[in-house]
Amino acid sequence: MDGETVVALATPPGESGIAVVRISGKRAVDIIEGMSPGAAGWKSHEMHLSRLGNINGEILDEALAVCMLAPNSYTGEDVVEISCHGSMHVTGAIIEDIISRGAEQAGQGEFTKRAYLNGRMDLVQAEAVADLISSETRLQSRVALAHLGGSLSRKMVEIENGLLGQLALVEVSIDFSEEDIETWSAERLTEISVETRGKISVLLESEMAGRKLRQGIRITILGPRNAGKSSLYNALIGEERAIVSEIPGTTRDVLRERIHIGGLTYYLEDTAGIADTGCEIEARGISMGREAARGADIVLFVLDGSHRSRAEDREELRNVSAVEHIVVLNKSDLGLAESTADVAGRFGEADVIAVSALGGEGLADLRSAIFGRTVGGDISKLEKERIALNTRQSNALKDVSAALARMEKEIERKAGPEIVSMELREAIDACGKVTGRSVSQDLLDTVFSRFCIGK
Repeated sequence: MDGETVVALATPPGESGIAVVRISGKRAVDIIEGMSPGAAGWKSHEMHLSRLGNINGEILDEALAVCMLAPNSYTGEDVVEISCHGSMHVTGAIIEDIISRGAEQAGQGEFTKRAYLNGRMDLVQAEAVADLISSETRLQSRVALAHLGGSLSRKMVEIENGLLGQLALVEVSIDFSEEDIETWSAERLTEISVETRGKISVLLESEMAGRKLRQGIRITILGPRNAGKSSLYNALIGEERAIVSEIPGTTRDVLRERIHIGGLTYYLEDTAGIADTGCEIEARGISMGREAARGADIVLFVLDGSHRSRAEDREELRNVSAVEHIVVLNKSDLGLAESTADVAGRFGEADVIAVSALGGEGLADLRSAIFGRTVGGDISKLEKERIALNTRQSNALKDVSAALARMEKEIERKAGPEIVSMELREAIDACGKVTGRSVSQDLLDTVFSRFCIGK
């Protein structure tokens, strides 16, 4: 960011009733005054109806526009937002004219990046903006809003301030070693370090919940031919996505669709029915299904409940027993050949749910079982505390904890304050990586590359 003025469409591209064009930078106000001469008298944060003209005097659109003067704007710079008609031609013409007046096309995440660089938000809050934009469920948006409101940032400030206070005492003992003034206590510093690592451990527990929340959870439907796997797949996603046929081997590829259960995103995969086959293509599909199951978070092992389970079915499930799994007895409307309790005993006390994919019976129980298998304590805690670390934040916190552990060892072996100070500084610098106080340009580029242009 070299002080240039940038412009971009802030709403999704395409035809719409209204679109928003955003300008940010030193020339933003000059540009809107050139497009709408009456804008010279506008006050900050007042919306005005205006006929916008291009540099040649041609009217481009009748629109609502607002100036938000620095520093009281999203980016901390002068910002102009134009709410125009959502024609692709109109928005394109407006942006083209703004560029002709000296602005540049904004890059990905440019506006939020400027907000971060100008101190309007820290890096955790900037990442929360991206999470909020991409949120698909109530829980995702709640956690993103909490991060945007500072839920994680406040905890990091508390941790960092505690360490800074101890660093000041350690460095006083270095600078004034011969004077009789209060300096650091090895015992107290160790106590604070252990306490801090405990707080970090609690925060790190949210990493798995954060992964589930942001990346979603993979569910693979596995089982023998003609057990009704594709019918169950269609029932869970709510549409006829997979071909259903009595002809064996209908499904060859792994189908994937997104669904939502209890505020979480799941990626549901339908796979080829398992059987001995002489067809090379079908055999490849079966192999792909097994591989998908091994990499899944949950396996739904589907059986035809109107027939008794077989030894080969139990052996097949054992091959993916390391993955969370639920045995689904489909076709319950035809009558169950075995009770769910008997099947559970045969399959190593697995959870067994009877359903009818065609009639819908048991599907609510199955959804509840899926959610129960994925939430555990981490999601329940997430609902309450609304803190969910991403991988970058988690890695930085692990660096804080590692530096503190090294410092404790140095204190234990009676190291001098110079060594203790060095490790303590490492911990504080790692704290700064979480909030963005001390990060590299490469890291910033990576973070903001997640954003769309205009955000």
